[in-house]
Amino acid sequence: MKNSVEQSSNQHHSAKDGRDAIIYQSLFLMNLLLIPGLSFLILIWFFIKKKHQKGWQCIHLYRSIQLSILAGFFIIVIPLVVLLTTDAFEVSLMVMIIYFVTMHAAFVLLGMLNVSRAMAKKLPLF
Repeated sequence: MKNSVEQSSNQHHSAKDGRDAIIYQSLFLMNLLLIPGLSFLILIWFFIKKKHQKGWQCIHLYRSIQLSILAGFFIIVIPLVVLLTTDAFEVSLMVMIIYFVTMHAAFVLLGMLNVSRAMAKKLPLF
């Protein structure tokens, strides 16, 4: 009887750890799809709150923050710089729309892959 209670508490603890990683990766996807600024601020809040914690779920937190910053750079900064510094605005606008959609889709697919890896309790891909 005691053994089954210990196994149950161990399963509950590991399930909670897994949920944290899923939450971090889901916040990355929310940052791309639903509420961009707020999701990033929540990720930063989790980072400040849990920066001394160790484990594979914290790696998911670090990777989701890194990918959010990278996505912001590739999706927002690069198209704006190209559009503001070009002479052929119409052509650049068309190319940047295609670039934006392609990069956004790539980051969303990477986020979905990382959520599935968090559910499987594996390390994220970067």
